[in-house]
Amino acid sequence: MEWTIGWWQISIQRVYPTPQQLSQTYNRAASWWHQHLRLLGYGYAYRALWQSLKNTGMLSLWKNNSHICDCGIETAALSLSLVQTIHSTLQITGVDLSSEMLNMAHQKLNDGRVIHHLCCSDVSKLPFGDRSFDGVISAHLLEHLPDPKQGLQEMVRILRPNAPLMLIVTRIGLLGTLIQWHWGNRCFSPKELSALMQEVGLVNLQFIPFPVGLARFSSMACIGFRREDDDAKQNEAALRIAAARDVDCVGVPTQDNCRSANA
Repeated sequence: MEWTIGWWQISIQRVYPTPQQLSQTYNRAASWWHQHLRLLGYGYAYRALWQSLKNTGMLSLWKNNSHICDCGIETAALSLSLVQTIHSTLQITGVDLSSEMLNMAHQKLNDGRVIHHLCCSDVSKLPFGDRSFDGVISAHLLEHLPDPKQGLQEMVRILRPNAPLMLIVTRIGLLGTLIQWHWGNRCFSPKELSALMQEVGLVNLQFIPFPVGLARFSSMACIGFRREDDDAKQNEAALRIAAARDVDCVGVPTQDNCRSANA
């Protein structure tokens, strides 16, 4: 935004919080965050969202013991609702910049008897190998990143071909503006979010409405799938050849465990 007044040019540029500032902000909020989400109806909204996806069969690739990465896990509200709705034996790897949020997530996941690994890391530099996860989920993280595309590319990188990525972001609107003023995040329109997801290689995008409640007016959810690239096809072909010859297939990517665990 710029104005020219006489010989002067005045400009205002948006400044986003640094990772250190975000970590400090959410460390302070960690003790009351889970209760805050529950009172605002997000726990119910998340469960309804997963149930809707389950009913459509879009998560049919997720079986018992599938590995799911929750980027920006906070206190694990989204992961807990996922496990409670889809499969109780899903394995969760959670990533967050806030150590206090991770401590709360560890407590909540332990109480729910969820197999999990927790990593204190920046989503723009995820400490996992390529194609490590059967799915990636993320709630209200993308809008805090200085470079959303870079963060989303990292999420896609760790995703197996054809696997789903579920994003929940703050949407443009009155509530979104109020949230933006308080937390310093950006807001997305459906057009902006779908364009960004397509740009990083996600296909078959579908927006899923939240039920009536605050989440319906403040947030939006979109699921997309990593397309099957040429490398993935070559790896599958190598696996088939190796199986036919009954030998080990060298160089085929395998799933990496979380390198920084706090389980």
